[in-house]
Amino acid sequence: MWIKICGNTNLEDCALAASLGADAVGFVFAPGKRTVTAAQVGAITATLGPNLEKIGVFTTGSFSQIVDTANEAGLTGVQLHGAFAPSLLGELRRALPRPQKVIQVLQWYTDVLSEEQADELAQQLRDVERNGTADAVLVDSCTRTKSGGTGVAFDWQAARPVLGGLRLPLIVAGGLTPENVATAVAELDPWGVDVASGVELSPGRKDAERLRTFIRSARSAFSSSSRS
Repeated sequence: MWIKICGNTNLEDCALAASLGADAVGFVFAPGKRTVTAAQVGAITATLGPNLEKIGVFTTGSFSQIVDTANEAGLTGVQLHGAFAPSLLGELRRALPRPQKVIQVLQWYTDVLSEEQADELAQQLRDVERNGTADAVLVDSCTRTKSGGTGVAFDWQAARPVLGGLRLPLIVAGGLTPENVATAVAELDPWGVDVASGVELSPGRKDAERLRTFIRSARSAFSSSSRS
């Protein structure tokens, strides 16, 4: 299982996540409570080991802005929120050397009936798969007024029929906590999970015990899943 700890703002939390067995740390370059600059992240990633992935989260920005930020910040991958833009993914895939990851984010609305969004999400998943440039798909919870970072889990049971046939690696995010990550893994059998607020003391500051419990619970649940 791939575990990403997102919304980092300091070296101490990243080093802690790595020591506890996280596979990746994430940095938010979109406006919000956890926004960081490329220079800040570059100072952090320069001291982290090569085996820890460093993923940048972007909601807007041109191709050149994303690539410039990735280079200055020392990223090993980018996570793209917002509408699926095949041309942008293609440009990034050609510009970012492998094994750098390009992750496309798709959304499950927590304030829209499941039956009203399932078909649309299924079509979006097919479009991303056919395009062939994304290395993984991350499904995050959102609302009609907030595109992510809601801290509320989406309806995993309702989403399972839609996500079950995905051929790309599936990463689940949105409202995950040490208390519910095992349920999310059991319901959706994802390739990876992504958490931010669920392991925090305050925005951008991690809680060591919650972080430790989250990683332990996720790995234990994965070992019991159908992928084990």
